[in-house]
Amino acid sequence: MRLFNIIELAKQYMVLGMIIVAFIGVIAGTGYFIVYKKIMKGQKRIRPQNILWTGTFLCYLVVVLSATLLDRASTWSDGRIIPLFYSYREAWYSFSEAEWRNIVLNILLFVPLGFLLPFGIRSFRRFWVTYLAGLVVTVLIESVQFILRRGVVEADDILNNFLGTMIGYGFYILFREIAAAAKRKRFSAFKLAVAQIPLAAVVLTFVGIIIMYDKQELGNLAVGFNSRIDMSDVKMITNEIYSSESKTAAVYQIPVYTEEETRKIAENFFALQGQVIDESRTDLYDETAVYYSTEQNSLWIDYVGGILKYSDFAVSFGDDTEDGSYPKPVSGADESTVRKALSEYGINVPENAVFQEQTDESSGYEFIVSQQSEGDLFYDGSLYCTLYEGGKLGDISNNILVCKKYKEYPILSENEAREQIQTGNFRYYGQTGDEIKTLDLGTVNLKYIVDSKSYYQPVYSFEARVNGEKAYEIDIPALENDSEEK
Repeated sequence: MRLFNIIELAKQYMVLGMIIVAFIGVIAGTGYFIVYKKIMKGQKRIRPQNILWTGTFLCYLVVVLSATLLDRASTWSDGRIIPLFYSYREAWYSFSEAEWRNIVLNILLFVPLGFLLPFGIRSFRRFWVTYLAGLVVTVLIESVQFILRRGVVEADDILNNFLGTMIGYGFYILFREIAAAAKRKRFSAFKLAVAQIPLAAVVLTFVGIIIMYDKQELGNLAVGFNSRIDMSDVKMITNEIYSSESKTAAVYQIPVYTEEETRKIAENFFALQGQVIDESRTDLYDETAVYYSTEQNSLWIDYVGGILKYSDFAVSFGDDTEDGSYPKPVSGADESTVRKALSEYGINVPENAVFQEQTDESSGYEFIVSQQSEGDLFYDGSLYCTLYEGGKLGDISNNILVCKKYKEYPILSENEAREQIQTGNFRYYGQTGDEIKTLDLGTVNLKYIVDSKSYYQPVYSFEARVNGEKAYEIDIPALENDSEEK
């Protein structure tokens, strides 16, 4: 989810909070002015600042509860609580903006709680009382999520919310000391400095992570193991003989496009069809730019690699032609015909790509390029398209990466990669009820995966069977340094 979407969602919750607060305010006001003041002749006055604080705090609670309980799909994680620092490791291996943003937002979510509690209630002005309150609230929320199966229960959420509470309390101390200084009252620099320790620790941690990542030559691989698997009771079986030969393998660099560059690609693509971009419908996401033509055709372009997906809705869903008929899919077309149709859309498929017609009802055609080198260029991936009468393409999904050779690196041998599996250093996506009892390893091949810095890295992919039934694929980073325990 993009930051813009998160802000829009927060606005919706804020509106909901304001409506609820207004409703409560009407009821409370009626009780105060009619029941308390007129009927009971009460004399106690309510201070305006107390009304403002109460309304703000209630509105904040509505936002928090809506974000943590209402805006969650009903899920189940087999009774598991995701262990501490799991989300941090996930964010490190993928190093995606979305993963880090989720962590930061979970911290920021409880900053207002740490500020508002001591600001409005005297007993919370002792740091440990506010800290405890923040911990209790986040544990209660996670417990309700667990019971109602709303979202996934993560220990990291508790940690991040608690950090947010501490940071919020630090902001309260800052506000209090500035107000004291303005009134020429006693100013405690020590209390102020101590209260900012949580904020400083979080900032320094994130700065350290960024510096460490920036100093790496290559990026991280999402297939890196998040937590070590206990293999002590697992029976490993294999009939394969894995090579112990030391080798080197190339790493390739994938082009990365800016938003402006993807727009230029879209303009040129649509121009070949006599179309222009519909300026009112462009969507820019973290990893993809989506453009629409004035004829409402869509073009999705990934920033990394320029991977694109095109849909011509008039062709795919049958738009009337002049004679009242509908465009018909073409089956049995030969390779040259499909290549020619693609060239009309500005797409040229590598010469040695394997061509095949799909056998399902989609009447589609596919080109497959498997790790093909031409000089310093490296092609890998597939292209799928649907062909209609008149040489029109209803859909194009071009997933062929075109990379340039970056550098040769020493890699693990096949046997060393197997040893990584034997020690539990691999990523397993099974559920709690699907623990590994037997692991049957089959053939292994060297494939490539995009890392977090847009390099194409070699990875050993083992065919495996879990507990004699479930087919599985285990990926082990092949570069020697990437395979060491981090």
